[in-house]
Amino acid sequence: MPKPPIFRNLQLQAEFDQNGFVKMQLFSPEQVQRLEDFYIQTQAQHETVIEKKKFHATNDTDNAELINEADAFIKQVMMEEIDKHFVDYKTIAANYLLKQSSQESDLSPHQDLRFVDEEKFYSCNIWVATRPTTKQNGCLRFLKGSHLLHDTIRPLPSYPWMYENVKAFIPPYFTDVTTEIGECVVLNHACIHGSYPNLSGETRIAAILALIPKDADICHYFLPDGNPDKEVEKYAMTLEDFVNLKGGQRPEKAPMVEKFKHDFAPVDVAEFKKWLSRNETPQNLISDGYNFISTKLSALFKRS
Repeated sequence: MPKPPIFRNLQLQAEFDQNGFVKMQLFSPEQVQRLEDFYIQTQAQHETVIEKKKFHATNDTDNAELINEADAFIKQVMMEEIDKHFVDYKTIAANYLLKQSSQESDLSPHQDLRFVDEEKFYSCNIWVATRPTTKQNGCLRFLKGSHLLHDTIRPLPSYPWMYENVKAFIPPYFTDVTTEIGECVVLNHACIHGSYPNLSGETRIAAILALIPKDADICHYFLPDGNPDKEVEKYAMTLEDFVNLKGGQRPEKAPMVEKFKHDFAPVDVAEFKKWLSRNETPQNLISDGYNFISTKLSALFKRS
């Protein structure tokens, strides 16, 4: 059964459904500047964790006042445009994502947390950087269509990721997505993605806001450490619960709705490689093909 759409533009919805992400122009330069200005004003509070994490979010600071202020401000700015392009949705939490200039700031292939029953709904982030993004400063990268492969449970604080055994094969098949000022990327949380390290010499600042369809219940999945039976706890969440959620801990007030065992068995390597070869062309082959054609054309024009 099709999942309920949230894009007003049917072409964007179709691209999102097929690929697991879509890039679109959403914000004005003035709105993007306001997002950056708020971060600059709170930079010292945000950077209390940079020695531990070269890529981190507002939530990683465990500063409740900062987390609430950033959540409210990002929503205030983004909501000025979102209703023009999205329908039948509700918001979860908003955060800043800071990628420090460091070789250690890369993000290897992963999926984001699971917020809804993904057999019926999807959840997504609206991601906007405050400066143009390139490979040099850590642009996003996606494995097209990977959100359709398996129904995965992705709990906190950690879990045995079913794609861990094939993670090394993924990067050549990534699609790089660069952005200009005001462009955003809307990404399905189940789509496998990553990003390059930021080697620009400046912090890459991005703001995100999570959306889900209006009829979806907000969930949080928690897998306690030292749990050999892999019993996952599922909690019914409110927006306040997410804003106040501390990394690696159970929600303080949200009720547990069920506890279930989940098989985190890894994907079959051979089958995954077959899927890769059917669905994507490695980036290095695309690059080699472009260089081959370019060389041939150059030689042709030189002879003419």
